[in-house]
Amino acid sequence: MLWLALYFPQLPLAVFARARQQAGALAIVEALGGREQVSRCNAAARAYGIRPGLTLPAALALCVDLSVQRRDRARERHALDALASWAYQFSARISFEPSLLLLEVGASLRLFDGLPNLLRQLQRELEQLGYGARHALAPTATAAGVLARNRPDCQVLTQQELRRAVTALPLACLTRDADTRKLVRHIGLESIGEVLDLPRPELARRTGPKLPLLLDRLLGLEPDPRSEWRPPPYFRQTIELLGEIGQATALVFPARRLMVALCGFLRGLGGGAQRLQWALRHRDHPESRFDQGLLDPSRDPDHMLEVFRERIECLQLPAPVVALGLQVDDWQAFEERSLDLLRGLGPEDGVRDGSLRADRALLERLSNRLGEQRVRSLRCLADYRPERAWRLCAPGEPDDAGPASAHWGISQPPWLLPQPRPLQQRQGAPQYGGALRLDGLPERIESGWWDGFDVARDYFVAHSPAGERLWVFRDRRGGGWYLHGLFL
Repeated sequence: MLWLALYFPQLPLAVFARARQQAGALAIVEALGGREQVSRCNAAARAYGIRPGLTLPAALALCVDLSVQRRDRARERHALDALASWAYQFSARISFEPSLLLLEVGASLRLFDGLPNLLRQLQRELEQLGYGARHALAPTATAAGVLARNRPDCQVLTQQELRRAVTALPLACLTRDADTRKLVRHIGLESIGEVLDLPRPELARRTGPKLPLLLDRLLGLEPDPRSEWRPPPYFRQTIELLGEIGQATALVFPARRLMVALCGFLRGLGGGAQRLQWALRHRDHPESRFDQGLLDPSRDPDHMLEVFRERIECLQLPAPVVALGLQVDDWQAFEERSLDLLRGLGPEDGVRDGSLRADRALLERLSNRLGEQRVRSLRCLADYRPERAWRLCAPGEPDDAGPASAHWGISQPPWLLPQPRPLQQRQGAPQYGGALRLDGLPERIESGWWDGFDVARDYFVAHSPAGERLWVFRDRRGGGWYLHGLFL
């Protein structure tokens, strides 16, 4: 096994700062020693001279516009859970420690074409999510976590290298148990290597069984049982904004971070999303909601963001936004599309494929800009009655055409009237600007007795004296003639 540890030392700060592209001076404060002190601060705050350990009044004296947030451990736990949803694409075995994610990546290396590619993609997406992480690799989860905290970027790939990698580390990084630390210091031991050099029975007699067990788990000599994280069946995440956003276009930045998290979640489950549900939380106004539809299931954040821009440009905010939420409940299995080896080799095929993608992109943009109900397509239905053989639908919805629709071939015109128009008759022959000339034998349909729209008709291709080519039928029950369609 090979464990990858991701340590987030600035997680208390990142859960607030990642919401805005350009945050001002920001500081996280905690009650330490009976006083509120700065525990973390961003670069903008450091430019004013603010540092961790500074009291809150002193920090405010240095920067009157300082944004102060009290550490929110619940939000940090939610952030780790969200990061686990994203990281599931890299590993099916994930566990937690405070400010730490542990991923077993040994089984994923072939999928990502080696460790360097995996790390490169992981770091790139972490930056897009707004998190900075230290990482380390080791054959055991305990060792990976210890190294990530104390020797970032360390890569121990074999069991033989593991003992040498942890020897110089202080014992304090292995255990937080105060009694064990005090006892080992009393013995005069400081580093992990010094403890490992002691005879194991003597160490157990002096410290008890807890410390030897930790050392054995560190080196992989004993099992290291951990509760494994399992992904939820849906995606729901929210970004709390540092301030109020009054312009809809300013939501693009936090929306992209939610989409990157969503696509990581979808890749881990082998799925794609076709409908994204957005929620805009306001301070003194009911929550606003809107849907973002896609023609095909997708897990490409760039494509989703492009469609989101079109949707958000037409959105009128009823009040400033303080939080942005994204929810996907009905994700679908995703199928990667690949080019046909026997097609796409000629220039005409590339043009055809590019035109199709452009057409579908245009439909998505129109649907999101104008509203889905204002952009419609036609869907064929399995019904022999022409006026009931189609319906309006969303673009991209598959046909439900069966043998009935296949019945109509070249003889069916491209234009149907909204309602069949009665024709005059002379001596039983249909008239339209004069007598009509009928071609060939009729096509007969009898259908609809089950839904109250029963028809019995004989259809003909007819020619008018003016040279028009028409589609007419005779009602076999009523005896009348009707115009139903026009040929080009």
